[in-house]
Amino acid sequence: MKPIFNILTALLFSCTALPAFGEELDLITVDELDEQELILDEDDSTVIDIQDDIASDELIMEDADITYSDNASLQSTGFSAGLDKMQLEAGHLTKSGAEANSSNYLHIAFSAHWDSGSAWEVQLAGRIDGYYQSGRQSLVHTQLDYGESFIRYRGDNIRFTAGTQKIIWGRIDELPPTDRMSVVDLSRFNLDDHQDRRRAAPAIRLEYFSDAGKFDLVWLPEFRAAELPGRKSIWSIVDQQKGALLGIEPTPIMSTIIKGSRFTEDEPHGDAGGGVRYSHSESGFDYALTAQRVRQSVPYYELVSFGRFKARYPRSWVIGGDAGFEALDATWSFEAAWLSDIPVTKTDISYTTVEGVSWAAGVEFYPGDGDTRVNLQLIGTNLIDAPRVFDRTEIYTFNGAVDIPFAHERWRMNTRFFIGLDKKDIYINPELAYIGWEPHEIYLATHYFAGSAGTLGGYHQNHSLLTLGWRASF
Repeated sequence: MKPIFNILTALLFSCTALPAFGEELDLITVDELDEQELILDEDDSTVIDIQDDIASDELIMEDADITYSDNASLQSTGFSAGLDKMQLEAGHLTKSGAEANSSNYLHIAFSAHWDSGSAWEVQLAGRIDGYYQSGRQSLVHTQLDYGESFIRYRGDNIRFTAGTQKIIWGRIDELPPTDRMSVVDLSRFNLDDHQDRRRAAPAIRLEYFSDAGKFDLVWLPEFRAAELPGRKSIWSIVDQQKGALLGIEPTPIMSTIIKGSRFTEDEPHGDAGGGVRYSHSESGFDYALTAQRVRQSVPYYELVSFGRFKARYPRSWVIGGDAGFEALDATWSFEAAWLSDIPVTKTDISYTTVEGVSWAAGVEFYPGDGDTRVNLQLIGTNLIDAPRVFDRTEIYTFNGAVDIPFAHERWRMNTRFFIGLDKKDIYINPELAYIGWEPHEIYLATHYFAGSAGTLGGYHQNHSLLTLGWRASF
């Protein structure tokens, strides 16, 4: 495995030296700029006269097909193609009870984009993901997948997009309650940020903008299930070695059934549903309301016969909203959703759905008006009138992230955490990254899991990980 990663590292770093088809132009705004002169270099006082007939609030560069104005609008036209993001990560499992010794990852995202400069825009995007696991449960898997590939029309007050897209609604950074349109990526569980734990899916989207707010209407014409890891992966949501399912309270009877059963994940045919969201923004206060009728992308396993579990993707109504405002030198966020059909397994091992609510409250602030950012969130899930079930009927967690740049912002210390309040459930992810070599980052991180049976931290308590990696966004 080590020679493979040496070769991959050499290939990836050589790719970063290749010329890109479309490069962004960095523009510097000078506040006190004379309307008749633009000084480019203070040393030689090079001066360019600006025509009187060009407005002082707008500078048009025709050769570069870029328009820059005082409202910070920057619109590029023409065709561009190249790499968007790359990541190479090597991970060592630190606990002796782990089923694997290492969990390694390779990611390459690329796209081609054309913009007419006025009404039309087209994008084709793809990604390559490689998963390499060594130990008792070894795994080598490479996958090619589509990214956000679409055709888009822009009018005066509308934007119409058809193709594969990421539709992520909500305000809370981690586990937003109204984020039910997106396709979840569980291939690496929660090692990545929320945005990176979502996949593109077929969607038709109409956005209407007005002075009062924005209407966002989405239809998902084809269902796409969540991206799951291989069954041998340590991040699998089914562990037949231990007889456990992610999110289910383990019992001796249930564990015996899981160990000896077969799991099928046939995806349902047809559309995945749709929804509408209205958002409104005013000075110091924003809010949004949403109504959705969608299938959940993460499978829920029903015992349909002795020795056989079948994946279910139930449809559910989702009615909710979110709000945010600034007060006391902080940004406060609130979000909640009611769901009509949450799948559960009763203690007689039969399947049903129940109503439930998911809610969250968060605050973001910068202590001492410095560069350190603190983001704290309280999140809860409550089932309504649930019968006796194996599932957890109440979940309360305290989540957050602390981001500290230092050494003239050439280094960054970031710590994400997830702490259960009703049961012991712990996930802590400190990361030290060197960010002074833009757009590249070199990082060292740990992912620590611990918890009671039936919790996320308890399910992955043997999978604590030490990682060393490189990533770049172009």
